[in-house]
Amino acid sequence: MNLIRLSVVGVGVAFLVAGCGGHRSNSKVDFSQMGPSINSKRYANLEKIAAKDLKCNEELTPQYLGENQYQMIGCNTEGVYELRCIMGQCSWIPDVRLRAEFDMGCGKAELQSSKLDPVTLGVAGCGKRATYRLLKAGYSYSWVLNSPVAQDELPAPAPAAAPEPAPAPANEVPVPTEL
Repeated sequence: MNLIRLSVVGVGVAFLVAGCGGHRSNSKVDFSQMGPSINSKRYANLEKIAAKDLKCNEELTPQYLGENQYQMIGCNTEGVYELRCIMGQCSWIPDVRLRAEFDMGCGKAELQSSKLDPVTLGVAGCGKRATYRLLKAGYSYSWVLNSPVAQDELPAPAPAAAPEPAPAPANEVPVPTEL
């Protein structure tokens, strides 16, 4: 009986050493350069989410943007994700531009987002702008439109230049006036 247990343990160790342990290697990613909250499990989760959002089965290239924000690049597109952790429970916040793309009717590449407060982002692009609020649903987050989609105001046309006054005839001498 002990010989069987020892054999099973030996085979298991052999599989792990040979790389058949089922754990995906992220050798391309240096976690020491990827911010304080990331680890291999969280990164693997980010890869799955980004691959689905970006409709990309190729290997994605990560870039750490700071403040737990990560840009995932692949298949000629990119997405920005934020890792939010509360009491050790972490969730990935999706790219607000994916939601705004639908609401505003323009491509994600045309949209720019700016942080208004910790849970509100403004999105502008293709002559429109809107605000989005971050909502938590269970263990995940989603962006919800928080304002009507507004058209950017077009700048007022420049006023037409006033015609220049005609020059005085050369034989006419100006007369000084007194007030």
